Amino acid sequence: MNVTNEEKKHTISIPVAYGLLAVTVLTWSIGIVIARGVHQEIPPIGLSFWRWFVAATILIPFTYTVVFKNIGFIRNNLFYYWQQGFFMAGGGTLLFLAVNYTTAINVTLVNATQPILTGLVAWIVIRDKLSKYQILGILSAMIGVSIMVTRANINTLLNLDFNIGDLIVVVATIFYACYAVNIRRMPKEIGLLPSTFIIVVMGTVSLLPLYLIEDNFIRPTIFSFKLLIVVIVLALLVSILSLVMWNTGNSRVGHNRASIFVNLFPVYSSILAIIFLGEQLFLFHIVGAVFVCAGIFLVVKE
Repeated sequence: MNVTNEEKKHTISIPVAYGLLAVTVLTWSIGIVIARGVHQEIPPIGLSFWRWFVAATILIPFTYTVVFKNIGFIRNNLFYYWQQGFFMAGGGTLLFLAVNYTTAINVTLVNATQPILTGLVAWIVIRDKLSKYQILGILSAMIGVSIMVTRANINTLLNLDFNIGDLIVVVATIFYACYAVNIRRMPKEIGLLPSTFIIVVMGTVSLLPLYLIEDNFIRPTIFSFKLLIVVIVLALLVSILSLVMWNTGNSRVGHNRASIFVNLFPVYSSILAIIFLGEQLFLFHIVGAVFVCAGIFLVVKE
């Protein structure tokens, strides 16, 4: 299918797409920090459900006209939208759940496997193979992540204690990989923001049964001013802004190139800790960041 002049006009450049992906991972890093900070006060599924619900509510005024005009088209593609909502909301909820059971080091290390898992899912589903440069880039980025989160101490890596929380992170990573591979199939007829709204609604619907079970039988969500602020911040930052940027960047550069940016997690975490928590900058921060950036360069140069 030929690309029209109108489509070209609205297509972002490759550098802008990479910039969006880099900022997306920054918003995810902030979201994980927030979730980690409130996990003792707010249950994970409740936190996830309400931030998706609020995100859907915020998007209604900006999307309802297009949605109602194209309700038949949306109905015909509802399974796709539900699938994407399930993968994205499920992945985020599982990460929020994982921080209750495992350490930040383990979460970061396991999450660093997302690029290779995305490549594996892409190969299984659409027979899309990784190039040798992409494989080298993924390995380089994983080495960089390992250096940063273990503080270049091999004993830290050898003494890691993996538990159920780490298995939850693996499942979350697979969910994100499935979402990334499926972005290429997103219908373009109704536009990015309305599609994002439908995905957010489907994610909210997918979480509703789990939220009701958690709220009634495991741990109720206590409504408070703090919950409201946290949910609004997460809804705007993680559920809306990051999703729009991730969808835009991923659609432009492809799932394999997009997924490597996930390994910026520890780089951002270190920068945030140095700026806001007064932590020191060490050589392992620099070495790890160099490996991560080199890995990203190798993947995106293809």
